[in-house]
Amino acid sequence: MTQHGGSNSEATEGLDPGEREQLLYALETRFTDHLEAAATTVREAERALEEAQEQLRLALDEEASRAYQSDSLVFMRGAMDEEVEGLYRKTNPKKVRAAYRFLLDRAVDLAAGEVQGFHDDQAAQLRDRTQGVQASREAEARATEALEAARLMQERVQRAEALARQGLDAMADKLENG
Repeated sequence: MTQHGGSNSEATEGLDPGEREQLLYALETRFTDHLEAAATTVREAERALEEAQEQLRLALDEEASRAYQSDSLVFMRGAMDEEVEGLYRKTNPKKVRAAYRFLLDRAVDLAAGEVQGFHDDQAAQLRDRTQGVQASREAEARATEALEAARLMQERVQRAEALARQGLDAMADKLENG
């Protein structure tokens, strides 16, 4: 077998002095970016897992400290029904008008409370879906899976480099020892 017009004897000669170091340097240079990228990916995955674990801890703390809240509007709704019934029982026109003004103010407050309660409930549901305990557990699981995948990828990159080094050693051994 000939190389660039050389003879068979040139192709079977051993490595030149310093050639092994040059080949090793070339190998390391070609793998440096990939090894660094793999290590960076693992560090980012570790950081993402730490953040997910912290978010889960915060969600658990928030859930544990969240006090039960009753719906104050339930009582307000009942009181409004009583106000309307009371208005029918009034006999004095002046008292009817005053009771109606009070009823109107309370009805407007109830309506505002209903709207605000709806928006608060929607925001709480969204927060639970995105930052609640279950969402945080799912995010932690995804981060754990991503970290495992990143570590496996890093191992495969390191294995590819190790195979290239083995190939270099095999070539050098073959050329030096025949």
